Amino acid sequence: MNYYISDLHLFQETSIRFDERPFKNLEEMHEIIKEKWNCKVNNGDKVFILGDISYRGKNENLISYISTLKGQKILIKGNHDDVSDYRYHQLFADMCDYKEIHDSVKGKNYDLVLCHYPIFSWKNMGK
Repeated sequence: MNYYISDLHLFQETSIRFDERPFKNLEEMHEIIKEKWNCKVNNGDKVFILGDISYRGKNENLISYISTLKGQKILIKGNHDDVSDYRYHQLFADMCDYKEIHDSVKGKNYDLVLCHYPIFSWKNMGK
């Protein structure tokens, strides 16, 4: 199964207020996200994270937290993703700026363009 998510903004306190997220604090947000993620995602699933997993997240807590999330994680980098720490790369099956994939849902096939940023045009955009 493939899953898609973006803009988690983990370890970013302002994301709770800015996005009007229903959490009291970061600890509650992290706990609920992990619980719901791991109840839904299996280790054989792919999770495409379309940017901003955190805010310039170069810290031990972020690396530790991401390692507890199930699934084969693919990061499509966003403007807030700092991937300069080599250990961070070990958490993801792939890390890129842009990706084209094929997926099927309920018997219907889709060609997808995955990118964090808005784009003006893309391959097969008329289809």
